[in-house]
Amino acid sequence: MTLECIYNHWIHSYEEDSLGKKVYRPSTFKFPPSRGRQGFEIKRNGTFVQYIIGRTDRQEKLIGTYKFLDQNTLSISLSDERQQKISFQLKILSCDKNILVIEKN
Repeated sequence: MTLECIYNHWIHSYEEDSLGKKVYRPSTFKFPPSRGRQGFEIKRNGTFVQYIIGRTDRQEKLIGTYKFLDQNTLSISLSDERQQKISFQLKILSCDKNILVIEKN
């Protein structure tokens, strides 16, 4: 798998999730109506932006960094508005320009 496809703004397409897998689509995808969707953006410069649904139901951003642990696994480090550190791993199961599938934790 070539990971060039990961560099995009991805939105969770929870309707397509299955056992052990979370599905993301590019932000340009025509999603069905929803009360809000979370997502993330992976930039080539090492920046990772997490989009969450905030306390006021508006989308909020957490900005951090990522590094590759191996060919398919990213280590993510973010800071929230109180500068508390948030760390997690993202294991990529498959990816192309239209879909990103990650392992569900």
